[in-house]
Amino acid sequence: MHHDTHARRSLRVSFLENLGIVKTARREAESVLLLKALIQKQALRPVDKNRFIKLAEKNKVILRAAPLLDAPDGVVKKAKMEADEAMRLYDLMSDEFERIGVPFVVIKSFDSLPDIGHDLDFLLPDSSGFRKAEKLLLGKMKVRPQPLTHCDRLVGKFSCFLPGFDHDFELYPTISQLGEEHVEPSNILRGRKIESIEGKNVWVTSDKDRVLIRIIHAMFRHNFLKLSDIIDFEVLMRNCTTREILDEAQKADIGDAFLFFIESIDRFLTACNVLDPKMKEMKTEGEKRFGRDRLGVFRRDRLVLPYRIPTMALIMIFLLKGVREASRGRWQSC
Repeated sequence: MHHDTHARRSLRVSFLENLGIVKTARREAESVLLLKALIQKQALRPVDKNRFIKLAEKNKVILRAAPLLDAPDGVVKKAKMEADEAMRLYDLMSDEFERIGVPFVVIKSFDSLPDIGHDLDFLLPDSSGFRKAEKLLLGKMKVRPQPLTHCDRLVGKFSCFLPGFDHDFELYPTISQLGEEHVEPSNILRGRKIESIEGKNVWVTSDKDRVLIRIIHAMFRHNFLKLSDIIDFEVLMRNCTTREILDEAQKADIGDAFLFFIESIDRFLTACNVLDPKMKEMKTEGEKRFGRDRLGVFRRDRLVLPYRIPTMALIMIFLLKGVREASRGRWQSC
C-alpha cells in the first residue's frame, strides 16, 4: 500500500515537473547544464541522453544541441525536415499573399535559426488584408481552421493547418495577448525588411522590433522563457543600441515586464558563470529609465527551463501595464 502511494506521488510530481509547475533541483541542474553547453559549445554526454534531447526539443534548440549531445541521426533528420517544411509553407503563402496584394511580415518564426518551431506566424495589420487572407485560406487553400483560446479570440488571431503540412499557420492582426496595446502593428509592417534565409528572400521585422516582440510574447503571451530566448536574445540585440531597445520598451509601456525579462535571463547566465556586458548595461540603464525592479521578490524560484514565470509576477505585470494604459487614457487597452 505504501509503495503504491509513493509511486502515485512520484508520477504526480513527474507530471507537474513536465508542465513546469513543480521546479525541482534535478530539472534545474539539467537546465543549467544544457544552457552552459550551448553557450560554450561544449560536448555534453549525459547518462540519460533522451532526457536532454527532449529538453532541447521543448526549448527550441534541438538542431543547435544535437551535435553537442551526439543525438541520433533520426532526431536531426526529423528536425531538419520540419525546418524545411516551414520554409516551403512560407514560400507557398508569401507567394499567395503577394499575388492578391496582402502585405505581411513574419514574426518570431525565423528568429531561432537553425531551429524553427511548430508554427509559422504572419502579422497582417491591415483589416481588409486580413479578411482577404482568411477568405483565401478558407476557399482556395482549403485549410482546416483550429479552435482558438479565449485570449486568441480577443486578439483576433486566425489559426489553421494547410493540406499536406504539419506546421500550424497563424495570422495575427497585432502583437498582444488580451487585446492590450503594446506597439502599433502598422509601424512593424512599415519597418519590415527582406532577409535571405536558407537561400530564400523572407519578409522579417526590423532588428529593434524583433527584440521588442520577443519580450512581449515571452512575458504577455507565452508566460515563460525558453532556452532559445536566452541564447537568441544576445544575437537579436547585436544590431541595436541599448538606448534603442529601452526607447521601444518605454513606448510600449512594458518597463516592469522588460526588467523582469532581462533579470531572468541574467539569472540563468550568472548560474552558467557567464558575464554578458551588454546584458549588465541593459539592467543598469533599464533601472535608470524605469525605476527599481519591483518584481524581484518573485524571482527566487528554481531555474528550470522552459522557465515558467511565477503567477504572482504575471498578475503584477498585467496590473502595472493596465495602470500605465489608464494614465495615458487608453481605456480599451487598460
